[in-house]
Amino acid sequence: MNDVAGRAPQSRGGSAAGLVIRPASPGDAARVARLLALRGTGVEEALAQAPRMIEALPVLLLALMPVEQEAGEEEADDDRLAPVALSGAFVLPGDLGTGRPERWTVSGLVVDPRARRHGIGRALLSAVVDAVAAIDPGEPVVGVVNADDHALIGLHLAVGFTQTERVEEYAGVTFEGGRGVVMVHGPAPGAAGGPGGG
Repeated sequence: MNDVAGRAPQSRGGSAAGLVIRPASPGDAARVARLLALRGTGVEEALAQAPRMIEALPVLLLALMPVEQEAGEEEADDDRLAPVALSGAFVLPGDLGTGRPERWTVSGLVVDPRARRHGIGRALLSAVVDAVAAIDPGEPVVGVVNADDHALIGLHLAVGFTQTERVEEYAGVTFEGGRGVVMVHGPAPGAAGGPGGG
């Protein structure tokens, strides 16, 4: 269930005029599927996956931009907003075998290539961190990215994440070339006050 409805910022400005960031709702399944298809998911699979994601992820946010606005209109209505980015977060269960504590984890970040370089990814990732803080104040948020994706690492750093470790595998995901970077926003997981900490 997308728990942030009513608790997360409903809109957040970026350098892109008219940007709206809000929780995904069941009526957004086609929008979510369109963005999932941008990351290589087949259309039919994306259409099947989108409603499950909306229902299952406690934080799933859409970034939307006006398709067209009438002169003098302050905000476009929802029917004239096109999806340009998607991200969310979920609680990844701890792993006693590795000693990894339970932690909030970013579920990925998809930005339409035509909407890049306008601050949309940064605004959306910031909104995900804010949404987690609204649900679970003081808990860190973990992002894991491929060490070769310098733009995504830079984006996380710009939002306030810090690099904590390099990994070959994380929660069942093996990184191409064996190089993943764990990044944390807030207290490091396992630290006093963080998940799994004392």
